[in-house]
Amino acid sequence: MRRHRCLRRPSWLVGALVTGVLLGACGIGSSDAAAPSGTRSPSPSGASAPATSRSDSTAGHDAGKPPLTGLIDMGVQNAYQQGAPFPTTDPSTLDAYAGAFGGIVVNEAWSQLEPSFGVEDWAPLDRSLAAVRTWNAQHPSTPLGVKLRIFAGYSAPLWVVRESGPPVTIESGRHRLLTRTMGRWWTAAFRRAWHGFQRALAARYDTNPLIRAVSVSSCSSITGEPFVVSARPATRLALRAAGWTVQRQESCLEGALSDYSGWTHTEVTFAFNPLLTASGPDAAFTIRIMQECAASKASGGPDCVLGNNDLSAAAPNEKGPAPVYSEIAALVARGPRPPSVYFQTVGAGVDCQAMAVAAEHHAGSVELWPPNAGYRGFAAIPVATLAGWNQALVERTPITC
Repeated sequence: MRRHRCLRRPSWLVGALVTGVLLGACGIGSSDAAAPSGTRSPSPSGASAPATSRSDSTAGHDAGKPPLTGLIDMGVQNAYQQGAPFPTTDPSTLDAYAGAFGGIVVNEAWSQLEPSFGVEDWAPLDRSLAAVRTWNAQHPSTPLGVKLRIFAGYSAPLWVVRESGPPVTIESGRHRLLTRTMGRWWTAAFRRAWHGFQRALAARYDTNPLIRAVSVSSCSSITGEPFVVSARPATRLALRAAGWTVQRQESCLEGALSDYSGWTHTEVTFAFNPLLTASGPDAAFTIRIMQECAASKASGGPDCVLGNNDLSAAAPNEKGPAPVYSEIAALVARGPRPPSVYFQTVGAGVDCQAMAVAAEHHAGSVELWPPNAGYRGFAAIPVATLAGWNQALVERTPITC
Protein backbone atom coordinates (compact mmCIF):
# COMPACT_ATOMS: atom_id res chain seq x y z
CA MET A 1 0.00 0.00 0.00
CA ARG A 2 1.33 3.44 -0.85
CA ARG A 3 2.18 5.58 2.12
CA HIS A 4 1.68 9.32 1.72
CA ARG A 5 4.10 11.47 3.59
CA CYS A 6 5.78 14.85 3.53
CA LEU A 7 8.08 14.16 0.60
CA ARG A 8 7.58 16.11 -2.58
CA ARG A 9 10.37 14.56 -4.58
CA PRO A 10 12.48 17.70 -5.05
CA SER A 11 15.23 17.38 -7.61
CA TRP A 12 18.72 17.42 -6.20
CA LEU A 13 19.22 20.57 -8.24
CA VAL A 14 16.60 22.52 -6.26
CA GLY A 15 18.20 25.27 -4.23
CA ALA A 16 18.99 25.07 -0.56
CA LEU A 17 16.08 27.37 0.30
CA VAL A 18 13.53 24.93 -1.06
CA THR A 19 15.03 21.88 0.62
CA GLY A 20 15.31 23.81 3.86
CA VAL A 21 11.63 24.74 3.75
CA LEU A 22 10.62 21.15 3.02
CA LEU A 23 12.85 19.84 5.79
CA GLY A 24 11.23 22.20 8.27
CA ALA A 25 7.78 21.24 7.07
CA CYS A 26 8.51 17.63 7.84
CA GLY A 27 9.81 18.38 11.32
CA ILE A 28 13.27 16.91 10.78
CA GLY A 29 15.67 18.31 13.31
CA SER A 30 12.88 19.95 15.31
CA SER A 31 12.58 19.33 19.00
CA ASP A 32 9.14 17.74 18.78
CA ALA A 33 10.06 15.50 15.79
CA ALA A 34 6.64 15.93 14.19
CA ALA A 35 5.61 13.04 12.00
CA PRO A 36 5.40 13.74 8.29
CA SER A 37 1.85 14.70 7.34
CA GLY A 38 -0.62 12.38 5.66
CA THR A 39 -2.05 8.96 6.36
CA ARG A 40 -0.20 5.69 6.59
CA SER A 41 -1.17 2.08 6.65
CA PRO A 42 0.88 0.07 9.13
CA SER A 43 0.85 -2.89 6.78
CA PRO A 44 0.94 -3.29 3.01
CA SER A 45 -2.01 -4.56 1.05
CA GLY A 46 -2.64 -8.24 1.75
CA ALA A 47 -0.18 -8.42 4.65
CA SER A 48 -1.31 -9.29 8.13
CA ALA A 49 -0.28 -7.31 11.17
CA PRO A 50 2.16 -8.84 13.65
CA ALA A 51 0.62 -11.22 16.14
CA THR A 52 -0.24 -9.10 19.18
CA SER A 53 -2.84 -9.12 21.90
CA ARG A 54 -4.79 -6.23 23.35
CA SER A 55 -2.28 -5.93 26.18
CA ASP A 56 0.60 -5.78 23.68
CA SER A 57 -0.66 -2.48 22.34
CA THR A 58 0.29 -0.71 25.57
CA ALA A 59 3.28 -2.82 26.54
CA GLY A 60 6.36 -0.69 27.19
CA HIS A 61 9.39 -0.63 29.44
CA ASP A 62 7.22 0.57 32.33
CA ALA A 63 4.16 -1.43 31.27
CA GLY A 64 5.58 -4.90 30.85
CA LYS A 65 7.68 -5.01 27.67
CA PRO A 66 10.99 -5.95 29.26
CA PRO A 67 14.34 -4.55 28.13
CA LEU A 68 16.60 -6.86 26.14
CA THR A 69 19.35 -8.18 28.41
CA GLY A 70 22.10 -10.78 28.38
CA LEU A 71 24.23 -11.95 25.49
CA ILE A 72 22.91 -11.07 22.04
CA ASP A 73 23.77 -12.92 18.82
CA MET A 74 24.52 -9.96 16.53
CA GLY A 75 23.74 -11.98 13.42
CA VAL A 76 25.58 -12.27 10.13
CA GLN A 77 26.15 -8.94 8.38
CA ASN A 78 27.88 -10.13 5.21
CA ALA A 79 24.91 -9.05 3.12
CA TYR A 80 25.42 -5.40 4.02
CA GLN A 81 29.14 -5.55 3.31
CA GLN A 82 28.39 -7.12 -0.07
CA GLY A 83 25.52 -4.77 -0.92
CA ALA A 84 23.11 -7.71 -1.07
CA PRO A 85 19.68 -8.40 0.47
CA PHE A 86 19.72 -9.97 3.92
CA PRO A 87 18.61 -13.60 4.12
CA THR A 88 15.97 -14.71 6.60
CA THR A 89 17.41 -14.82 10.11
CA ASP A 90 18.45 -18.33 11.14
CA PRO A 91 18.32 -18.81 14.93
CA SER A 92 19.38 -22.45 14.61
CA THR A 93 22.97 -21.32 15.24
CA LEU A 94 21.85 -20.97 18.87
CA ASP A 95 20.42 -24.49 19.21
CA ALA A 96 23.39 -25.56 21.31
CA TYR A 97 23.31 -22.31 23.33
CA ALA A 98 19.76 -22.25 24.69
CA GLY A 99 19.86 -20.37 27.96
CA ALA A 100 23.23 -18.75 27.22
CA PHE A 101 21.74 -15.95 25.08
CA GLY A 102 18.97 -13.50 25.78
CA GLY A 103 18.43 -12.30 22.25
CA ILE A 104 19.30 -12.19 18.59
CA VAL A 105 19.70 -9.32 16.14
CA VAL A 106 17.46 -9.35 13.10
CA ASN A 107 19.33 -7.50 10.36
CA GLU A 108 17.51 -6.01 7.37
CA ALA A 109 18.32 -3.55 4.60
CA TRP A 110 16.21 -0.43 4.11
CA SER A 111 16.07 -1.20 0.39
CA GLN A 112 14.41 -4.55 1.15
CA LEU A 113 11.62 -3.01 3.19
CA GLU A 114 10.85 0.12 1.17
CA PRO A 115 11.86 -0.69 -2.41
CA SER A 116 9.70 2.10 -3.89
CA PHE A 117 8.69 5.52 -2.65
CA GLY A 118 6.09 5.14 0.09
CA VAL A 119 5.58 1.42 -0.58
CA GLU A 120 6.68 -0.97 2.15
CA ASP A 121 7.35 -4.68 1.79
CA TRP A 122 7.41 -6.11 5.29
CA ALA A 123 7.66 -9.73 4.13
CA PRO A 124 11.46 -10.13 4.63
CA LEU A 125 11.26 -8.84 8.19
CA ASP A 126 8.14 -10.84 8.97
CA ARG A 127 9.87 -14.03 7.81
CA SER A 128 12.81 -13.39 10.14
CA LEU A 129 10.51 -12.66 13.07
CA ALA A 130 8.56 -15.84 12.31
CA ALA A 131 11.83 -17.83 12.38
CA VAL A 132 12.65 -16.48 15.85
CA ARG A 133 9.10 -17.11 17.01
CA THR A 134 9.37 -20.72 15.86
CA TRP A 135 12.68 -21.13 17.68
CA ASN A 136 11.11 -19.75 20.85
CA ALA A 137 8.25 -22.23 20.56
CA GLN A 138 10.85 -24.99 20.46
CA HIS A 139 12.70 -23.54 23.46
CA PRO A 140 9.90 -22.18 25.65
CA SER A 141 11.98 -21.94 28.82
CA THR A 142 14.81 -19.96 27.16
CA PRO A 143 13.15 -17.69 24.55
CA LEU A 144 15.04 -15.02 22.59
CA GLY A 145 14.14 -11.38 22.32
CA VAL A 146 14.83 -9.51 19.08
CA LYS A 147 16.94 -6.44 18.47
CA LEU A 148 16.05 -4.93 15.11
CA ARG A 149 18.85 -3.34 13.07
CA ILE A 150 17.86 -1.75 9.77
CA PHE A 151 20.91 -0.76 7.76
CA ALA A 152 20.73 2.54 5.90
CA GLY A 153 24.09 3.61 4.46
CA TYR A 154 24.60 1.89 1.15
CA SER A 155 21.51 -0.21 1.83
CA ALA A 156 19.31 2.79 1.09
CA PRO A 157 16.77 2.23 -1.70
CA LEU A 158 17.76 3.44 -5.15
CA TRP A 159 14.92 5.96 -5.20
CA VAL A 160 16.32 7.59 -2.04
CA VAL A 161 19.84 7.65 -3.49
CA ARG A 162 18.56 9.40 -6.59
CA GLU A 163 16.54 11.97 -4.65
CA SER A 164 19.40 12.86 -2.34
CA GLY A 165 21.60 13.90 -5.26
CA PRO A 166 24.13 12.23 -7.55
CA PRO A 167 25.48 9.20 -5.67
CA VAL A 168 28.88 9.42 -4.03
CA THR A 169 31.53 6.68 -4.11
CA ILE A 170 33.45 6.00 -0.93
CA GLU A 171 36.18 3.64 0.19
CA SER A 172 36.12 1.70 3.44
CA GLY A 173 37.39 -1.50 5.01
CA ARG A 174 39.88 -2.18 7.78
CA HIS A 175 41.54 -5.21 6.24
CA ARG A 176 40.62 -4.93 2.57
CA LEU A 177 39.48 -2.06 0.43
CA LEU A 178 35.76 -1.86 -0.26
CA THR A 179 34.32 0.62 -2.73
CA ARG A 180 30.67 1.53 -2.33
CA THR A 181 28.34 3.97 -4.08
CA MET A 182 25.71 5.48 -1.85
CA GLY A 183 23.27 8.30 -1.29
CA ARG A 184 24.01 11.60 0.43
CA TRP A 185 22.78 10.66 3.90
CA TRP A 186 23.28 14.17 5.32
CA THR A 187 20.87 15.87 2.87
CA ALA A 188 17.31 17.01 3.57
CA ALA A 189 15.82 14.57 1.05
CA PHE A 190 17.62 11.53 2.45
CA ARG A 191 16.88 12.42 6.07
CA ARG A 192 13.24 13.10 5.30
CA ALA A 193 12.85 9.73 3.59
CA TRP A 194 14.53 7.88 6.48
CA HIS A 195 12.39 9.68 9.05
CA GLY A 196 9.21 8.71 7.19
CA PHE A 197 10.35 5.10 6.91
CA GLN A 198 11.11 4.88 10.62
CA ARG A 199 7.67 6.25 11.45
CA ALA A 200 6.05 3.58 9.28
CA LEU A 201 8.27 0.86 10.75
CA ALA A 202 7.38 1.88 14.30
CA ALA A 203 3.68 2.09 13.47
CA ARG A 204 3.74 -1.56 12.48
CA TYR A 205 6.20 -3.10 14.95
CA ASP A 206 6.49 -0.95 18.08
CA THR A 207 3.90 -2.97 19.98
CA ASN A 208 5.18 -6.33 18.76
CA PRO A 209 6.30 -8.05 22.00
CA LEU A 210 9.03 -10.02 20.24
CA ILE A 211 10.95 -6.84 19.29
CA ARG A 212 12.56 -5.56 22.45
CA ALA A 213 15.15 -3.14 21.05
CA VAL A 214 15.83 -1.17 17.87
CA SER A 215 19.26 -0.01 16.78
CA VAL A 216 19.71 3.65 15.80
CA SER A 217 21.29 3.80 12.34
CA SER A 218 20.40 7.34 11.29
CA CYS A 219 23.30 9.16 9.59
CA SER A 220 25.25 5.92 9.16
CA SER A 221 27.34 5.15 6.10
CA ILE A 222 30.00 2.43 6.08
CA THR A 223 28.55 0.52 9.05
CA GLY A 224 25.39 0.72 11.14
CA GLU A 225 27.14 3.16 13.52
CA PRO A 226 25.95 6.78 13.20
CA PHE A 227 29.21 8.40 14.34
CA VAL A 228 31.51 6.36 12.07
CA VAL A 229 32.50 8.03 8.81
CA SER A 230 35.38 6.64 6.77
CA ALA A 231 38.59 8.58 7.38
CA ARG A 232 40.27 7.44 4.15
CA PRO A 233 41.62 10.54 2.37
CA ALA A 234 39.97 9.63 -0.94
CA THR A 235 36.63 9.20 0.79
CA ARG A 236 36.83 12.47 2.68
CA LEU A 237 37.68 14.27 -0.56
CA ALA A 238 34.73 12.67 -2.34
CA LEU A 239 32.39 13.49 0.54
CA ARG A 240 33.45 17.11 0.75
CA ALA A 241 33.05 17.47 -3.01
CA ALA A 242 29.51 16.10 -2.62
CA GLY A 243 28.66 18.63 0.08
CA TRP A 244 29.31 16.66 3.24
CA THR A 245 30.81 18.57 6.14
CA VAL A 246 31.39 17.77 9.79
CA GLN A 247 28.75 20.37 10.62
CA ARG A 248 26.18 18.61 8.43
CA GLN A 249 27.04 15.28 9.99
CA GLU A 250 26.55 16.83 13.41
CA SER A 251 23.21 18.29 12.33
CA CYS A 252 22.12 14.85 11.18
CA LEU A 253 23.23 13.26 14.45
CA GLU A 254 21.39 15.90 16.46
CA GLY A 255 18.18 14.77 14.77
CA ALA A 256 18.80 11.02 15.04
CA LEU A 257 16.65 10.41 18.10
CA SER A 258 13.73 12.29 16.56
CA ASP A 259 13.78 9.72 13.74
CA TYR A 260 12.88 7.11 16.37
CA SER A 261 10.17 9.11 18.13
CA GLY A 262 7.57 6.59 16.97
CA TRP A 263 9.17 3.86 19.09
CA THR A 264 7.31 4.59 22.32
CA HIS A 265 7.18 1.03 23.67
CA THR A 266 10.61 -0.22 22.59
CA GLU A 267 14.13 0.71 23.65
CA VAL A 268 16.41 2.22 21.01
CA THR A 269 20.15 1.51 21.25
CA PHE A 270 22.60 4.20 20.16
CA ALA A 271 26.26 3.36 19.33
CA PHE A 272 28.57 6.26 20.23
CA ASN A 273 32.07 7.14 19.04
CA PRO A 274 33.96 10.43 19.02
CA LEU A 275 33.18 12.05 15.66
CA LEU A 276 36.37 12.29 13.63
CA THR A 277 37.08 15.83 12.37
CA ALA A 278 40.01 17.36 10.50
CA SER A 279 41.62 18.21 13.84
CA GLY A 280 40.97 14.82 15.43
CA PRO A 281 38.16 13.10 17.36
CA ASP A 282 35.51 15.46 18.73
CA ALA A 283 34.59 13.84 22.03
CA ALA A 284 32.77 16.92 23.31
CA PHE A 285 30.09 16.74 20.62
CA THR A 286 29.61 13.00 21.16
CA ILE A 287 29.28 13.47 24.91
CA ARG A 288 26.56 16.08 24.38
CA ILE A 289 24.52 13.65 22.28
CA MET A 290 25.14 10.92 24.87
CA GLN A 291 23.70 13.19 27.53
CA GLU A 292 20.65 13.82 25.35
CA CYS A 293 20.25 10.06 24.93
CA ALA A 294 20.42 9.52 28.69
CA ALA A 295 17.77 12.20 29.26
CA SER A 296 15.56 11.25 26.32
CA LYS A 297 12.95 9.15 28.09
CA ALA A 298 12.50 11.61 30.94
CA SER A 299 11.94 14.40 28.43
CA GLY A 300 9.31 12.47 26.47
CA GLY A 301 11.56 10.97 23.79
CA PRO A 302 12.38 7.34 23.04
CA ASP A 303 13.94 5.17 25.73
CA CYS A 304 17.56 5.53 24.59
CA VAL A 305 20.26 3.00 25.54
CA LEU A 306 23.88 4.19 25.61
CA GLY A 307 26.26 1.97 23.69
CA ASN A 308 29.53 1.41 21.89
CA ASN A 309 30.48 -1.20 19.28
CA ASP A 310 34.21 -1.32 20.08
CA LEU A 311 34.16 -3.36 23.27
CA SER A 312 37.52 -4.84 24.24
CA ALA A 313 39.59 -5.15 27.37
CA ALA A 314 41.57 -2.07 26.30
CA ALA A 315 38.65 0.09 25.13
CA PRO A 316 38.34 2.29 28.26
CA ASN A 317 41.99 3.34 27.86
CA GLU A 318 42.21 3.64 24.07
CA LYS A 319 42.29 7.10 22.54
CA GLY A 320 39.21 6.52 20.39
CA PRO A 321 36.51 5.00 22.60
CA ALA A 322 37.89 6.03 26.01
CA PRO A 323 35.77 9.23 26.32
CA VAL A 324 32.64 7.23 25.54
CA TYR A 325 33.35 4.70 28.29
CA SER A 326 34.19 7.45 30.74
CA GLU A 327 30.96 9.30 30.01
CA ILE A 328 28.89 6.12 30.29
CA ALA A 329 30.32 5.56 33.75
CA ALA A 330 29.60 9.16 34.72
CA LEU A 331 26.02 9.13 33.46
CA VAL A 332 25.22 5.86 35.20
CA ALA A 333 26.75 7.11 38.46
CA ARG A 334 24.70 10.29 38.29
CA GLY A 335 21.44 8.40 39.03
CA PRO A 336 18.88 8.06 40.51
CA ARG A 337 17.40 6.53 37.32
CA PRO A 338 20.53 5.66 35.36
CA PRO A 339 20.37 5.00 31.61
CA SER A 340 20.65 1.49 30.24
CA VAL A 341 23.90 0.42 28.55
CA TYR A 342 24.84 -2.07 25.83
CA PHE A 343 28.04 -2.99 23.99
CA GLN A 344 29.13 -4.90 20.91
CA THR A 345 32.58 -6.50 20.72
CA VAL A 346 35.08 -4.77 18.45
CA GLY A 347 35.68 -7.89 16.36
CA ALA A 348 34.77 -11.53 16.11
CA GLY A 349 36.84 -12.44 19.13
CA VAL A 350 35.60 -12.15 22.70
CA ASP A 351 37.33 -12.75 26.01
CA CYS A 352 36.58 -12.59 29.69
CA GLN A 353 38.47 -9.32 30.19
CA ALA A 354 36.28 -7.56 27.62
CA MET A 355 33.14 -8.92 29.28
CA ALA A 356 34.44 -7.71 32.64
CA VAL A 357 34.77 -4.21 31.17
CA ALA A 358 31.16 -4.40 29.98
CA ALA A 359 29.96 -5.41 33.44
CA GLU A 360 32.06 -2.67 35.08
CA HIS A 361 30.29 -0.16 32.84
CA HIS A 362 26.86 -1.45 33.84
CA ALA A 363 25.98 -3.12 30.54
CA GLY A 364 22.70 -4.96 30.44
CA SER A 365 23.54 -6.64 27.14
CA VAL A 366 26.52 -7.40 24.90
CA GLU A 367 26.33 -8.31 21.22
CA LEU A 368 28.67 -11.13 20.20
CA TRP A 369 29.69 -12.16 16.71
CA PRO A 370 28.42 -15.57 15.59
CA PRO A 371 30.60 -18.11 13.76
CA ASN A 372 30.95 -17.02 10.15
CA ALA A 373 33.32 -16.81 7.21
CA GLY A 374 36.29 -18.49 8.82
CA TYR A 375 36.09 -17.02 12.31
CA ARG A 376 34.65 -18.85 15.28
CA GLY A 377 32.97 -15.96 17.05
CA PHE A 378 31.23 -16.96 20.25
CA ALA A 379 31.70 -20.65 19.31
CA ALA A 380 35.25 -20.30 20.64
CA ILE A 381 33.84 -19.90 24.17
CA PRO A 382 32.50 -22.83 26.24
CA VAL A 383 28.73 -22.80 26.58
CA ALA A 384 28.94 -22.80 30.37
CA THR A 385 31.12 -19.68 30.27
CA LEU A 386 28.70 -17.92 27.94
CA ALA A 387 25.82 -18.86 30.21
CA GLY A 388 27.67 -17.37 33.19
CA TRP A 389 28.30 -14.12 31.34
CA ASN A 390 24.69 -14.00 30.25
CA GLN A 391 23.47 -14.39 33.80
CA ALA A 392 25.87 -11.72 35.09
CA LEU A 393 24.59 -9.21 32.52
CA VAL A 394 20.96 -9.96 33.34
CA GLU A 395 21.60 -9.64 37.08
CA ARG A 396 24.04 -6.70 36.70
CA THR A 397 26.75 -8.49 38.71
CA PRO A 398 30.54 -8.31 38.18
CA ILE A 399 32.34 -10.76 35.90
CA THR A 400 35.50 -12.22 37.42
CA CYS A 401 38.22 -13.56 35.16
